[in-house]
This record gives sequence, structure tokens and C-alpha cells, in this order.
Amino acid sequence: MADMESDAKIPLPLEPVRSNQLEDRRLWVGNLDLRINEYQLLKLVQKHGTIEKFDLLFHRSGPQAGQPRGYAFVTYKNSEDAEKAKDTLHNLKVGAKNIVVRWAHSVNESEMDKPKPKIDIPALAGAKKEDKKISRETAIQAIEAKLKLMNESEEEFELNKPLDGTPIIQQYQRPEIQKPSTSTRYHHNRGGRFQNNKPYTRSKPRR
Repeated sequence: MADMESDAKIPLPLEPVRSNQLEDRRLWVGNLDLRINEYQLLKLVQKHGTIEKFDLLFHRSGPQAGQPRGYAFVTYKNSEDAEKAKDTLHNLKVGAKNIVVRWAHSVNESEMDKPKPKIDIPALAGAKKEDKKISRETAIQAIEAKLKLMNESEEEFELNKPLDGTPIIQQYQRPEIQKPSTSTRYHHNRGGRFQNNKPYTRSKPRR
């Protein structure tokens, strides 16, 4: 009877050991930067051991279809490799975020759904990428237009400096001289009259 009891007790711990082996080898990697693709994450995870299964989840339907959910499941062949990967990869900055690595069996569905509001940002960022392309084209056109204006303005300044420089100074200097002295106006006018009369008197005898 004792042998029968010992034989019956032997397989009982084996089943939970098998399940624990799977749980100890399967990791949940969350808070991923959505710019990271499957290949990049796979290369990062392979550094810590051989991988049995790798799943990076995506949205299958809705407006975010095709966008990553922000987390992945990684199953290593050895539990030791999984533990090393968990210790080294947890809180590691990958891209613009610090990734979170936990045992897959300890993660709740609510925690898996936490990255969903963050996924809205890259969905908008995907639209922003198209806007960025448009904005880049408009920016290039604006820069080209500015360069044309700069070139044209430089040519205008180079041409207009000798022409516009002296008359503008004279225009501003004349009223300053004319305002305080009223007598000089009559002198200038009188001098102008005599100077204007002289050529008329000379032209008459020539004809």
C-alpha cells in the first residue's frame, strides 16, 4: 500500500512542474515604442537566449488596424535565459520608452490594455507622418521662395545703394535746412531766377 501511495504521489508534482516551466519561460514585454518593428525587437530579445516563440501583437480591426498594441510575448527555451532576459531588459530604454518585462502569467488583461490609449498617439503620429511629408514639401518650397527673395533683394540692394543712397539723404537734409532759415529760401529762389535768366539772354543773340 505504501508503494502504491508513493507511485500515486510521483506524477502529481510533475504536472505543475511542466506548467511552471512554460510560465517561467514565457515573458510579457510591454510599454514598447511603437516605432520599433518586429525584427528589431526580436534581435534585442535573442541576445539573451534562444527563443521558442515570439508574438508581437497588432490591432486586427478598427481605425488602428495594423498598428502594434505596444506589447509582445516571448517564450525562451530555457527558464534561466528567460530570467536573465527579464532582469536585464526590464526598465531598459528602447527608443523613447523604458520597456516593462514581466512574467506572462502575472500580467492581467487590464495591464495588457494599458498601452491602448498610448497607441492612439502613434495612430495620430501615422497621420502626422503624412502631414510631415506635406509640411516638409511646403517648408522646402518656402525656403526656396525665401532664397529667391533674398537673392532678388540682394540684387536690388546692390543696384539701389548708389542710386537711392544720396537722394534720400538730400531729401532729409533739405527740409532740416529750409525750416529754420526763411531768408535762405528767398536767396536760393532769387539766385535761381538770375541763373535761369542768363541762359535765355545768351540764347537770343546766338539765334
